[in-house]
Amino acid sequence: CTDFQTANLLRGSKLKVQFILFTSSNPSCGELILADDGIKNCSFNSSLETKIIIHGFRALGTKPSWVEGLVQAILHTSQVNVIAVDWVYGSTAAYPSAVENVTQLALSISQFISKLLALGVSGTSIHIIGVSLGAHVGGLVGHFHGGQLGRITG
Repeated sequence: CTDFQTANLLRGSKLKVQFILFTSSNPSCGELILADDGIKNCSFNSSLETKIIIHGFRALGTKPSWVEGLVQAILHTSQVNVIAVDWVYGSTAAYPSAVENVTQLALSISQFISKLLALGVSGTSIHIIGVSLGAHVGGLVGHFHGGQLGRITG
């Protein structure tokens, strides 16, 4: 299982993004999706809807406590792919540092979504769920995709 990274002020605020997949077949064990061809080599099901969860600012550099509960709730009610975006490294330290990483994070997520679209995933089947600063990131991702994604919840 892959879990969120932990960061602290001494490690800096450089953006390190991880995409962690959760599915109905393994709802409590996240699977790291590698940036290159990792999507093809994991349990991602391109025929299902995809929920992408983006957390916000993490002052203490810890995993957001609410992510696991949200993943479980989503997978309890529907059979979908749930991808948690771990950007704890880029969201830790001073708030202005996290804000500076928003555009680069949105670009990283947009590139990831472009790979999903290339695999045949329908843009309308993608639902972005952003919390706090993650909601701003989600809106920017939607902008980068020209409003063609299914839904954004902030």
